[in-house]
Amino acid sequence: MIAAEAPEVALHDLRRARRHNRLAHVHWIDALYRVYVVGFVGVLAVAFGAGQLPGEQLTEREAVDFAASAAGWLGLVIAVAVAIGLRSGARGGPLVLEAPVVVHELNAPVDRAAVLRGPAVKQLRFLAFAGAVIGAIAGQLAAQQLPVNMAGAIVGGAVVFALAGVLASGTAMTLSGRRVGWYPANAVAVALIAWSALDVVLEVQTSPLTWLASGAFWVITFTPLAIAGAALAVAVPVIGVVGIGRVSTEAALRRAGLVAQLRFAVTLQDVRTVVLLRRQLSQEKPRSRPWVRIGRAATTSRVPTIWKRDWQSYLRFPLVRLVRMAVLAAISGLALGAAWRGAPAALFVAGLAFFIAAYDAAEPVAQEVDHPSRWGSYPDDPGRLLTQHVPAAFSVMVVLGLIAAATSLVLTPAEVVVRLTPVLIIPVSFAAAIAAILSTAQGAPNSSALSGLGPDVMGWVMLARVVIPPAIVVAALLPLLAAGSDPATVDASRVANLTTWTLLLVGAAFLFLRTRKPKHL
Repeated sequence: MIAAEAPEVALHDLRRARRHNRLAHVHWIDALYRVYVVGFVGVLAVAFGAGQLPGEQLTEREAVDFAASAAGWLGLVIAVAVAIGLRSGARGGPLVLEAPVVVHELNAPVDRAAVLRGPAVKQLRFLAFAGAVIGAIAGQLAAQQLPVNMAGAIVGGAVVFALAGVLASGTAMTLSGRRVGWYPANAVAVALIAWSALDVVLEVQTSPLTWLASGAFWVITFTPLAIAGAALAVAVPVIGVVGIGRVSTEAALRRAGLVAQLRFAVTLQDVRTVVLLRRQLSQEKPRSRPWVRIGRAATTSRVPTIWKRDWQSYLRFPLVRLVRMAVLAAISGLALGAAWRGAPAALFVAGLAFFIAAYDAAEPVAQEVDHPSRWGSYPDDPGRLLTQHVPAAFSVMVVLGLIAAATSLVLTPAEVVVRLTPVLIIPVSFAAAIAAILSTAQGAPNSSALSGLGPDVMGWVMLARVVIPPAIVVAALLPLLAAGSDPATVDASRVANLTTWTLLLVGAAFLFLRTRKPKHL
């Protein structure tokens, strides 16, 4: 007779053996190098962030006002994280199991909850640790500007960020364990974000996520409702772990395969493949019917064919992709506002968000790159064909630039936005469109050709492929720093003069595009 706990004991023995075999193939030098790289980048980021903070410390009254408004904004950030968790849970996340685990362990005569509970707790533990580290760093940086006890600020930040991490993951586990559908999950996600956004606009604290966020500022103003928010952040992951056994096997197997391919593509720095796999992972498909149908042009029409094809592509974008592009533009606008208010490091955030949004605008070019035989069959120069896609992508980025400008009004006076937007929107939109098309047109790296350069040079070339495109967008935003911090004396002419360098940089990237050819015919 087999004891009831025998299958679980066998499962633990199997995992112990796999862990032992995996660790046996990891050289301690490789592990030490990874720790060194992560630690070095982390210390560099903290030192850079600390150097960007203003030197003046707020008064106690100003600190109270800051805590009242910052809790709403932090609550909105947590709401976005929970919304991402909701969407992930509706697709079978957040657990990413290896394919052998799904095939052999989930289909074995073992309680499925016992199989999944270990990976679930491991993920919650990691997110709690990562959130605590990030929160502690944020608390330490904030304590330099606030008249508060530094230890209290570090503890408050660490606890709230750790709870936010486990809450987002626990929400996803709760939904995936109960197989909640796509539409209810998205409806709840939109409601949570709207609720937190209303808290920011009305400067009140009604959302449970705002309550949780207020705990980070308990050293300034203690809010009893923060305890309720923390209790919610603890209860939801517990519910998620308890019900994790009902996760769909098919969804878990699908995620395992896609994530394995995604990790391999990241290792090769194949950005286009990463984008495609991420869309498959999020089940993001183009619409079968366009938002607006464009009729066939007459043979005598003067509308360029490429222009029309590009807009036919954009009009089939799913709603989630359009919303994502608008949100990225809004993030870019908020970061630009923060940069103008004295945090120049926020330009990197603004440039990166605008570049990621532009990647969707470059989708028509990606279709050419994905089908090199069709691209090469056109009776036209391949590079010239690519550059004909630029006007449509530029038009999309102008619209996103206007969204960014409107969002920046949250942090920037209207007269500053009105004077700088006409100066910056054209070069920045042009730079973002060209940078995204440049990144897309590079295609996958040719590892065999690069290996001939030697490991040292190959590493720098691979790094340049990834860094240069977003760097073009950040460089296009740098003239903003020359505008001055006084709304009454904004130097728009100086900003306009500096954009000349931006246009030269973008022109060089445009000429590089003209040399692109299909790689596989």
